[in-house]
Amino acid sequence: MAVPEEIRKVPRPKNTIVVAYGKNKDKYAVKSRIGCKSVNGRKIPIDGPTIGHIIDGAYVEDVDLPGMKHSDCDYRRWADVQLCCNLSQDILEDLRLFYNEKEALRTYIIAALRAVEPDINDYELDETYQDTWLSIRYPGVGLSRNTVSEHISQLGRTCSRISKFMVLRAERVNADHHVVVDGTLKSDESTVNTFSDFSRKALKKGTRDISVIYAYDVETGEPICSKAYPGNTVDISALGDFIRTNHVDKGIIVADKGFSYQAAKGSFDERPDLHFLIPLKRDAKVIAEFKMYDYNSSVPEFGLACRKERMFDGKFLYSFRDPFRAMEEEKIWLADKTDIDPLELNELRKEFGSIVFISDVDMDPVVAYKAYDERWAIEVMFMFYKDILRFDQTRVHEDWSVVGTEFINFLSILMTYKMRKAFEKVPELKGVPYNHILKKLRRASMMMDANGDWMIRKITDSDRKILIDLGLLPRVIDIKNPRGRPKKEHSEPKQKRPRGRPRKNPSSVVDG
Repeated sequence: MAVPEEIRKVPRPKNTIVVAYGKNKDKYAVKSRIGCKSVNGRKIPIDGPTIGHIIDGAYVEDVDLPGMKHSDCDYRRWADVQLCCNLSQDILEDLRLFYNEKEALRTYIIAALRAVEPDINDYELDETYQDTWLSIRYPGVGLSRNTVSEHISQLGRTCSRISKFMVLRAERVNADHHVVVDGTLKSDESTVNTFSDFSRKALKKGTRDISVIYAYDVETGEPICSKAYPGNTVDISALGDFIRTNHVDKGIIVADKGFSYQAAKGSFDERPDLHFLIPLKRDAKVIAEFKMYDYNSSVPEFGLACRKERMFDGKFLYSFRDPFRAMEEEKIWLADKTDIDPLELNELRKEFGSIVFISDVDMDPVVAYKAYDERWAIEVMFMFYKDILRFDQTRVHEDWSVVGTEFINFLSILMTYKMRKAFEKVPELKGVPYNHILKKLRRASMMMDANGDWMIRKITDSDRKILIDLGLLPRVIDIKNPRGRPKKEHSEPKQKRPRGRPRKNPSSVVDG
């Protein structure tokens, strides 16, 4: 069917032809001419691709636009990931010392996403990365499920690099800093990896575990290093290995009751700059030898009785008794007793509420107890580890995947604590739970305008002030408008001008 003349006369690009198509041949496509071919001595034009259509009597050019499904996201989560990256640049720089740029960046991005998106699954990492400002700040990082799984496995296979990373951080600890060491158990029901085993708490929990030990710097408020152990590894034997493998050579180790000084004694003796403050078991012979339950002074600040003694080898013993804790322990001991031996009870009353430390540092007893009391910081960190970041279960199976995952978990908790310290400096965030603060930050997103420029979405003045205090937005200083020109000074007082119209000179008035 021929194309109507009025359609052929519609203005269109040169070297084109109009072709009718459709069931009724009532639609018209405009195709370009791309050349000619010779057929029996005749030049026959060759039609090229369709470049437009005639619609409603006008030429409409075909624009090759990608579908929305395949287009980049013009709306990105910004504030939470931007703050995390701003505060954690030192971590990325350290990773680059042991991994190539691609590997270091992928490790860093996975850790950052786990820090700002607690309980995120590996298969959700790529989508979350694409929807956040991370994909703008660090483009081109592959985070597909298979890529992440392979990457974590390779991290564990090259575990010596992880050890070097931990050693680097341990070497930066100041000699006078208090290093709190403690461990936590997390469920690991894998039948493949050798980390999964029954721990001391297995009877109560009914599950197999993996043991993770952390060192925490009280003064800087950040974790220093970590290491994963099988669930049946007791803290008593792990302390010496933890110190040796991570090269914790400086500082003052403040350990919990589960760690043994005797088991780690060799590690301390080899490191003259590493000191310790470690609790003893209540049946330790030196306690009775130096009469540490016969208190001769007090710590009024904590309401404790105390005693300090120097041992023959130059080390020191510090003992403390908390009367309120002693009362609670005695109540627990009496709860399941029907017959009581008075002599046994009198002996136990010396132990109830007591704790005895051994140390190679000569210090005031109140300083020793304060150092131990600051251990709560690592307990808070483990609370973040399990309850906030949801690292309470091991979700991988192979040994090297466990090692790689725990390394990324360490980086995530380190990033989390950097952000936590920043939150504590903002008055509006005092007392606000960590997850609620993250929700506040997620309100601040970036949107692309019609010109292709990124701009922050409209937020409230209170949220803007929080972003300014966190250093995410510049602080604007309002300058009041200056006053106008100063009044001129006159040597003689200026005569006031009369208001209204001037009166006529009476002498000029003509009588009527």
